[in-house]
Amino acid sequence: MITQETAYTLIEKQFSAELTDAEKADLDEWMLDDANRSAFIDKVSDLMLSASEYQAYDAAYWQPVLNSVLEADRTTAQLQALPYRKRMLLPWMAAAAALLLLLWGTFYFTRQQKQPDTAGIQLIKDVAPGHTGAVLTLADGRTVALDSLPNGVVATDNGAEIRMDGKGLVYNNKGTAATAYNIISTPVGRQFMLTLPDGSKVWLNSASSLRYPVAFTGKERRVQVTGEVFFEVAADAARPFRVETERYGVLEVLGTAFNINVYADEKHGATTLIAGAVRVNSGRQQLVLQPGQQAQVSATQAIQLNANANLAQVTAWKDGVFNFANQPLEVVMRQLARWYDIEIVYEGHVPDIEFFGEMGKNLTLQQVLHVLEQTGVKFKMEETNKLVVMP
Repeated sequence: MITQETAYTLIEKQFSAELTDAEKADLDEWMLDDANRSAFIDKVSDLMLSASEYQAYDAAYWQPVLNSVLEADRTTAQLQALPYRKRMLLPWMAAAAALLLLLWGTFYFTRQQKQPDTAGIQLIKDVAPGHTGAVLTLADGRTVALDSLPNGVVATDNGAEIRMDGKGLVYNNKGTAATAYNIISTPVGRQFMLTLPDGSKVWLNSASSLRYPVAFTGKERRVQVTGEVFFEVAADAARPFRVETERYGVLEVLGTAFNINVYADEKHGATTLIAGAVRVNSGRQQLVLQPGQQAQVSATQAIQLNANANLAQVTAWKDGVFNFANQPLEVVMRQLARWYDIEIVYEGHVPDIEFFGEMGKNLTLQQVLHVLEQTGVKFKMEETNKLVVMP
């Protein structure tokens, strides 16, 4: 019997018309050897679009979609968005599904020169993905737009030199003793990275902000956040690092890397530890996290521990990916709203749908919706960048 990986290779050869008779026999045996595999193949066949449903092919439109799918790791089943209605596939079945759907699409895109019918999605205009950018507010109220700035000094503030270095913003303390604060904020559709005066690295997701001093001169390093922010904190045992939130208390950082999500439109705040340790203090409870754990803090300041957080999903935004694993429609649409700067409106009830898999954040809105509408959900865009979700 051939291995699972060999089976995937043979499936690929079959769609590219390179399969020999002997290889076809091996592949048929593999698919028919297990009843689950046979049922799975039948289901994948149902999901595939027939050639008659394709229209004119547009390589410029579809190539980013295919590239995004090809970046997925087949061996770990990190799939491109393949949504399912309240069902989960076994890992090998999920990996095979992604591969089969990819190969089917590639076969028709490259050999039949066709493109999916887009009639189901009514967009007045397509929406480009977000990009790197932020607004820096200095201590005296001056603002600096940081989108596409060249490397070099962008401002000075109370003795601190602020530079763009190709990766983000960097502070060079020139000896200030003053307590002056800057704010970095990312509008909807932007992400940004900066290095704080102590060497700590910070990534801001869309619609987020960070308030921090231009120099850490006291006995602690304290910053304030909104939205979603990822930290890699520089070690300094003499000056603890604390992150303050408006609704969910204070984090005392005892280690290095963690993600904090305190968007106002989410049901709870969440702190997820990647490495080191953090103490979550909601004002009502305290909890020290270990790597891989997540603290969810409710509006009543109650803390609930998730001992096995999906770290890949939590940090996907930082790596330029949407990770929709086990996510309901409303959560997915909130992510899209922040990245594409759109308003989401539901026509009727909210469809009871869960998704799994990954999708690159470099795709346009229409490319994303083409994948998501395979659940049966329909979308239309109104003139004011309002996306209507229709069951």
